Amino acid sequence: MKAISICGKLAAATALLFLFIAPASAQDDDEGPQTWGDDAKYASITYIQFKSGKREEAMEIIAEYFVPATKQAGTSPPTFAMHFQSGKWDAMYVWDLEGGMADLEWYTSADELKWQAALAELNGGPEGAAEIMKRWSKTIDEAETHIGHYHSGEE
Repeated sequence: MKAISICGKLAAATALLFLFIAPASAQDDDEGPQTWGDDAKYASITYIQFKSGKREEAMEIIAEYFVPATKQAGTSPPTFAMHFQSGKWDAMYVWDLEGGMADLEWYTSADELKWQAALAELNGGPEGAAEIMKRWSKTIDEAETHIGHYHSGEE
């Protein structure tokens, strides 16, 4: 039993070592460290699973409240939306990170503040906006967000 424990610790230490070595060596080449490139565009992808029977209500909230707030605020809507018929998730929304990875540095971005202000203005103030967000939250069973990039082909 002690041998298994020692082997497990050795495997974990080896894996940890590769976490530090691999990222550095993955970017090394004859020219030195490199970025993803000037043509890399970053996106935030959110997958949502609605509570049973709540998908229609969620779609109504998006159409009646979120879309008008986005238009009023002048913020970007999702670049792409997918509603699934199979699999774990009910929907997927993709937003371009127009400022690149720097967009992830904010707890609350300027666009989020504009959107929240527009939602409040269109719905009777901060209390009305909070009620809509509370209603939205009650439709969500699970959500997961990933950050990724793609290459636009423009250099």
